[in-house]
Amino acid sequence: MSRIPVILFAQVPPPEHGQSRMVRLGLEALRERSKEFEVHHVNARFSDSLENIGDRSIGKVLVTFKYLAQAALIRMRVRDPILYYVPGPVKWSAVVRDWVLLSVLRLFYSRVVFHWHAIGHGEWAHGSERLRLSSAPWIDQLARRISAIVLERPYASISVVQTSSKDAAAVSSRQSLVLFNGIADPWPEFDPSVTQPRIQRMEEFKSVERPRFKVLFFSHGTVEKGVIDALECLAATLATCPPEWGFQMTFAGGISDACKLQFDSLEESIRKKWPQRVEIQQMGYLTGDDKKRCFLENDLFLAPSRWESFGLTVIEAMAYGMPIVAAASDGVKGVLPQGYPYLAPVANPSELAIRMLECCSALREFSAPHPRIKLRNHFLDLYQIKDFSENLVNAFLKLGANVCETPIIEEDDKNVVTPDSSKITLSAYLADQNPMLGRSLGISRMTAVMLEALSQREDVSLRGVASESSIQLPEQAESRVLPWSTRGSVWRVLTDHLHPLFGIGSAVDVHYFPKGFLPWLHWLCQPSVVTIHDTIIQHSSDHYPKWRTVIEYRYWAAMLKHTLRHADCILTVSESSKSQVLSFMARHGIAEKEICVTYEPCLYESLPQPEEVVKEDYVIHLASREPHKRTAHLIHWWHEAEMRGEALPILRLIGTVPSEVAHLLASSHGIVKQPFLEESALEDTYRLARALILPSEIEGFGLPALEAYYLGTPVCFVEGTSVEEILGAATTKGGFRLDDAASLFSALHEVMAMSPDEVMQCGLKLRETYAAEKVAERMMEAFRSVAAG
Repeated sequence: MSRIPVILFAQVPPPEHGQSRMVRLGLEALRERSKEFEVHHVNARFSDSLENIGDRSIGKVLVTFKYLAQAALIRMRVRDPILYYVPGPVKWSAVVRDWVLLSVLRLFYSRVVFHWHAIGHGEWAHGSERLRLSSAPWIDQLARRISAIVLERPYASISVVQTSSKDAAAVSSRQSLVLFNGIADPWPEFDPSVTQPRIQRMEEFKSVERPRFKVLFFSHGTVEKGVIDALECLAATLATCPPEWGFQMTFAGGISDACKLQFDSLEESIRKKWPQRVEIQQMGYLTGDDKKRCFLENDLFLAPSRWESFGLTVIEAMAYGMPIVAAASDGVKGVLPQGYPYLAPVANPSELAIRMLECCSALREFSAPHPRIKLRNHFLDLYQIKDFSENLVNAFLKLGANVCETPIIEEDDKNVVTPDSSKITLSAYLADQNPMLGRSLGISRMTAVMLEALSQREDVSLRGVASESSIQLPEQAESRVLPWSTRGSVWRVLTDHLHPLFGIGSAVDVHYFPKGFLPWLHWLCQPSVVTIHDTIIQHSSDHYPKWRTVIEYRYWAAMLKHTLRHADCILTVSESSKSQVLSFMARHGIAEKEICVTYEPCLYESLPQPEEVVKEDYVIHLASREPHKRTAHLIHWWHEAEMRGEALPILRLIGTVPSEVAHLLASSHGIVKQPFLEESALEDTYRLARALILPSEIEGFGLPALEAYYLGTPVCFVEGTSVEEILGAATTKGGFRLDDAASLFSALHEVMAMSPDEVMQCGLKLRETYAAEKVAERMMEAFRSVAAG
């Protein structure tokens, strides 16, 4: 089994904080499964300490380009990897950094997974009023729009708790997972018996007249983490609690410079007001035994954070069996047991003080069993490091299998939900198909029918890229229409090759090219499936070198070679076309690949098969200036027969006529030229004709032959071409040779003599053989195979 490539574009410690710690654990978990994952890491370290997180400097700009270059080089070596990225919070430095990084990274990586450690960016980008940037309102609105673009529809989103999943929903993530963070059990020797020091202290609370409660604040001291709220809560508690109560509050993690003056001033005020009842001490960032001792020596944990995605320190407190008083931020509320009593509104110190008093009163009334056991067990059930590592690995195994539309897991479920692995997201490129231009007519008609059939299926999610002038996707598909026309050569070529750069955020399972040409940036469209309809470009170069310029022949031949070399899967539309492609590959030294024949569906499948039609005295030919279509050849034959006085029906030419036979039309009474017809007029013309004549010397499929029979009209075709193969499922009548005009008129009389019932039976048989549903199923087999690697 091939390994799943994963690139982690995220920082690991230092500095040490919850997000970097979880990234390091995830990196280690994936690397331990080296048989299943090919892991690369871009250590995007923009800060060396907690103090300079969010700072702006020229150094950070320079390292941004360094990290982008590392990611681009990895992408050039690794095929279709998953890019793991952690969006930043709604702060100018983080938002702008995400703009720069994601606008480039998403050009190279189609499968981007966001891990929302810092929540809010996604919902803010889509209009949430919970937060905003520090700027003028119009700048904030503009910034939201830019963020909405760079965060648009990632391949997957990982939320850390159910209550922190608003971002994943806001950015329309194709897959949404909830994956709880985890830590190593910091107190494996936990014993619920009364021998533990904290339990002994709780027993003492019952008897002492002047209890002194030890409160721990463990986080980097910033306003957002609630360090000022904590002091104000302490003041409100002292003002309302019994006068004999005292408090010792420990701030572990350091106080940010940004709020140090405010903190010191408030601390001094509290000390002066309650000098005998309060003790406040500050500690730096603690680790190891010092950290453990700090948790064990305190009675309750205060978590007043205003904005938290997960609450990593809260689960540490749970692991130590500590009662917790907290502000109900998204992440803290999400990790605590449902219905937890000591939660207060965010940024409300007075309400937090009420919860503090309730918790302290409960400590004085201690009796076993105590909620400490429930909190400890809640940690053991959900938040251990082994659970995080196992669930992260399982998540990436499923993401690497190209599955989609994963439902968000329920809050009480500790495992990642198994997604629906049967649905494939397919992206089709259509900007190279402009109706009535070049060779797009038949291919575009086939493409339209095929995409409509695929869009009706439950096992495929269809999207694509079109231009203003090209054919469009079905209404139910997700379409990106480029705001320019691709009818001109320059814009067409540029769009053909650069369109992968316009697919920002378009994470798909399979990239499909119905017209059969991969862009130069083919590695941004992997895995790829192409439909090669024929090798007429080689045939024309060999037999009609003057028809196109040397540059045109070289360009299109090079494009076909490029496609055949780099496509992950090649489809074609007939056994005849398959032989053409294999011969082309052998001729140009291209390694032979498996080619799957899907055949083509027909636009007229939706119309009822006529039982009997009153025919008018004309036959039709879809005229073309392309030399292999042999329109001039047919006109010469018809004109000569007319000059000989043969009784023939009118020959209606629909389309463009080669200029070298224009004089014959002027002198003929039996040949009528018509322009391209609207669809309804074309259907009527098909239905009333006595026959369709296809004198093409080479075809990939011959779609007009099906169109004619589906509308009750028989067909004359060149023997030995794909048209003979296609119609052979229902009839052998109508074949002629290009070197014998008599054989054409013999074939014409043969098919015009077919009874209405015979023509109808042929039409029904062909409908059954080339039904869009059957063609779509053959194509889906190929798509599923490619998506599965």
